[in-house]
Amino acid sequence: MNRNETTWFGIRLTQKQATNLFVLSIVGVFITFFVVIQMFIPLIYMFTSPYGGIGYLWQSLFMLAPYYIAFLVGLILSIYSLIRSRKIARSYSGLMSTNSFKSKITMFCPNCGNQRSEEEKFCKQCGQEVK
Repeated sequence: MNRNETTWFGIRLTQKQATNLFVLSIVGVFITFFVVIQMFIPLIYMFTSPYGGIGYLWQSLFMLAPYYIAFLVGLILSIYSLIRSRKIARSYSGLMSTNSFKSKITMFCPNCGNQRSEEEKFCKQCGQEVK
């Protein structure tokens, strides 16, 4: 998978951003799951209590339907972000190699003005020690 082709809703993420999104997605999944469970508890209590009936169940479902839909969308987005950010973070290589090269600055002997390399300690023409 090419790093430039992997996006999260059209946004290119760095490895650090993808890792942070992964952690936030895990937290989002747990929070959303917990809230949805808390919303179902009154419906479970309805079956254990002697009061109420099937009408109470439908009334509760219709009253809480927007919340169920919102939390379901949040859960789906969290799971999608969890999977996608993991793929984005994996698309980055562990270590990126850097190219090192010698300096191309021209150095001259302070005594005679002859061109010299940076590694030379003495001038080739006059023998002067170069610092």
